[in-house]
Amino acid sequence: MDEITNISVEDFQRQPDGSWVAIRTSDVQSKTGKVIRIPPGMSFRKGGKLVGFDIAEALDRVGLR
Repeated sequence: MDEITNISVEDFQRQPDGSWVAIRTSDVQSKTGKVIRIPPGMSFRKGGKLVGFDIAEALDRVGLR
């Protein structure tokens, strides 16, 4: 199964409700090399999918490090 291997938490802002909003253009890369370009203003909630990836879950994992 493909998974996110590179995501920059600095490109996103966590909201009080736990969702994340892109504050600048961000390129997210998967294990297979697929790149997803996320524009500013796009928001993500845990459990929601963008081309099969849960961006909010990935940001939560990276943000907790």
